[in-house]
Order: sequence, then C-alpha cells, then structure tokens
Amino acid sequence: MKKPISICIFSLFTISGIKAQDRTSNPLLLQTWNLNKMDTYIYTYEKQDGFEARREGIRFQKNGKITGNLMKSTLRYDTLEEPVTKKSEKPDRYIGSWKKASDSTVTLVFPSNTNMTGTFVISKLTENQLKLKKVFSAAIEMKLDSIRKTKNITD
Repeated sequence: MKKPISICIFSLFTISGIKAQDRTSNPLLLQTWNLNKMDTYIYTYEKQDGFEARREGIRFQKNGKITGNLMKSTLRYDTLEEPVTKKSEKPDRYIGSWKKASDSTVTLVFPSNTNMTGTFVISKLTENQLKLKKVFSAAIEMKLDSIRKTKNITD
C-alpha cells in the first residue's frame, strides 16, 4: 500500500518540478522589460509598464511577436564586441518575432536589427526581473566564459 502512494507523490513532485522550469511559457515573460544592465552579453531587465524613451527594452507578446526599443544595429550576430552607444543616442522601435527554443531558451528575430537577434537562455525570471544570456557558437562561448571569470557577475 505504501509503494503506490509513494509513486503517486513522487510523480506529482516530478511533474510540478518540470512544469516550474518551463520559463518560456510563463506569463511573467509576456510583459514590457527595460534594460537595467548589460555585462558581457548577459542582459538584465526590469519590469516596466511601458518603454522609457532613452532606455533599451523588449516587450514579449503572446502571439509570438516582440517589440524592441533598441539602438541601431552596427554589428553582426556572432561577434565578441558589445555594441557601443553614445549617451545622446535614443533607441528606435523594431518589430520582430520570438519563439520557444526549449523550456528555458527563446529565439528572438529582429529582421532590421541584429543587436537582439539570436538565441537567449532565460537565466532568471521573476515578477520584476528578467535575465537573458545570449548563446553563441562553442568557440565564442569559450572566449566569453574566460572574460566572465575575470568579472564578478554572480548577483
């Protein structure tokens, strides 16, 4: 009698644990996020009601569309150099699409801006904060990991 009950409880916890890890289906993602900090292609966003005029941001929509308040793209996708922006520059609006690549990974496509085009791991998603880490090729990831080890990005 104890064995079937144990199996049921274990199954329940396993299913709920798997469900909790699916960050891309989480309704918290479907909001407006303004960029708070960017450190070696780790983007930290904070939840806002709308875009701020001088800050970059993204808005996920349920239909697979995404709106980006982004700086003009100057780089191609698989590069190690982060975009350099001037304080006087103001972001422009771009329309793109997003899709779930896995339970914790999303792919963003902005046809006319490559700054935020690519695959991102959702490393943190709370009511007020979203943290995305851009995914690169294996060679680029090794170089970025060595850069990250020299910085304190563990917050």
